[in-house]
Amino acid sequence: MFGARAARVVLNFALERRKRGLPIIQRMFDADAVDFSQPVALFPLPTVSLLPHALQPLHVFEPRYRSMVVDALGASLTGDFDHAAPIAMATFAGEGWRDSYAGAPALRPVVCVGRIVQHQRLPDGRHDIMLHGVARAKIVAMHEADDSRPYRMAELEPLEPLEMNRPRMLRVRRAMHALLARPRLERVIAARHVLDWFARDDVPTHAAIEVAGYALVRNAEDRYQLLAEPNAFRRAGIVRDAIVDLERLICMAERQHSADWPKGESWN
Repeated sequence: MFGARAARVVLNFALERRKRGLPIIQRMFDADAVDFSQPVALFPLPTVSLLPHALQPLHVFEPRYRSMVVDALGASLTGDFDHAAPIAMATFAGEGWRDSYAGAPALRPVVCVGRIVQHQRLPDGRHDIMLHGVARAKIVAMHEADDSRPYRMAELEPLEPLEMNRPRMLRVRRAMHALLARPRLERVIAARHVLDWFARDDVPTHAAIEVAGYALVRNAEDRYQLLAEPNAFRRAGIVRDAIVDLERLICMAERQHSADWPKGESWN
């Protein structure tokens, strides 16, 4: 999920938390959020699909991952997700996964651990879930699938955020706000939603950066670097570069003449 929809879904979820009297942003690395002493189920996909603080809807249809959802929810199938087990969204390493998808293709080392916050079981046994990103983590040991469990699990180690320099992060916040408020970017719906996050006093800067990256960074390798980078200041640099590239593309589109449009259409 990218763009305006991604930013809007995250914002709506945050506002719903506020209505329930909860902090608008869940504190990262809460001791109760993930029990890293236990293996965590892995749900690998070709590209990064989840970042901390973000939300990802998933349609789960493969039998092995249907089992994963049922096991994660346990007694929470009724809708109480507080005690549901976490699921780590992993990423395949390289292109070899296409030939070994049904088996155990290699995975990149950093994952995003998420918690199920919405669930609907469909009549045919498939599941629609919403996963909320909780923490970055590194795979330290694999538990491959076996006869009793058709999906892979892993022992994880949290990638703790480096201590942040508050004055420096405040400068980052102001710079990102100024960048997103530029006239060309105001036309981009996703950028407008992200700008709202940087304008909110109740959203920490590191969380606003996560949402910006989730909504605006499209390049697959850049998205993985966002996930793998524990330093919020460096993550802000990745997001900034993506936003500058987006503004540059808009500028190029504005300079086009209709005769230059591909197949007679504008790039806008």
